Amino acid sequence: MIKTKRKGSVMENMIVMLLNMILLCAFLVIIFGAFSGVSDKWQMRQVAREYSLIMETEGYLKPADQASLIRELQSCGLYDISLSGTTTREVNYGDKIYLRISGKYDDRILAFAGGLSKYATRTSNLTINRQTTAKQ
Repeated sequence: MIKTKRKGSVMENMIVMLLNMILLCAFLVIIFGAFSGVSDKWQMRQVAREYSLIMETEGYLKPADQASLIRELQSCGLYDISLSGTTTREVNYGDKIYLRISGKYDDRILAFAGGLSKYATRTSNLTINRQTTAKQ
């Protein structure tokens, strides 16, 4: 005797497809939620890189550039920003210059509570240190 596989009814197939769609959507929400913080931090590091290049040219971080840097970092989600340790006075050609940024960032993480998921925020400290030489 050869056993034949019973074909699923239309309703069974639709239920299976619906469950697959729900699981796929849940997976995508988790993935995009996990990478949103990574994207913000990457953008902050790019801003720091841009300003360290400006500092190479100028020899230090000018007050106008400081204000602009802080505004850009705040737009990325960083707050309580400190630039202590950053070179803020003009140095000679070839001297080391430093850009030190520290602040707080609210990470959005996906938390599971009783079978339900929701976003929770966790404050983390972020520090960016860059060092280069003056080329003015």
